[in-house]
Amino acid sequence: MRVVHKWHKSSDRELTQIAESLAYNCWKFTLTSVRGLQDEKFYFSSKSQGMEVMTEMLIFLMQVTDRLIYEAMEPEHRVQFIGAMAYRFLDLVLDNYSDLSEEGPERTDLVGLINERSADYAEFSYGDDGPSYHFLRYFGEKVGAIMGDDQDNKWVIDQMMEVEAPDVIASLKKSIGGIVGIDVD
Repeated sequence: MRVVHKWHKSSDRELTQIAESLAYNCWKFTLTSVRGLQDEKFYFSSKSQGMEVMTEMLIFLMQVTDRLIYEAMEPEHRVQFIGAMAYRFLDLVLDNYSDLSEEGPERTDLVGLINERSADYAEFSYGDDGPSYHFLRYFGEKVGAIMGDDQDNKWVIDQMMEVEAPDVIASLKKSIGGIVGIDVD
């Protein structure tokens, strides 16, 4: 998968445009992750189940982004940036449900989910070493609830915490450095 981590031309970009570009990269990261889960023989009962996992991952990445840029952006710019990411995520998720010809969630339901998860993630710490165990565990449990606990998926929480989350966070950091211009390492 090819992901653009830098702008081609040197010019000023609007904050919203930068956030939307980062959000699109996050979409690609989550798609790669779901395909990786399938390669590892985790079982998806439907394409919409894969979309639900991707939605959880997008919300997780939005929370990680917020923590990574927290000190580098003025509060009002950070709120605008994260808001633009959230709106782009909503569009991506809803467009892809439409492409699947499957009934997806309503936009207001997705907004409610983002707000609920944001409040929950706010309870967990994120330090210099990355997300805390509880931060990762919460994420893994949300994906585990979507995947179910049958024999094929019983290890998905561990997979999310130990493999998928670190991989997508590493890709996210690279994109934040190149697209947003913030060194997060």
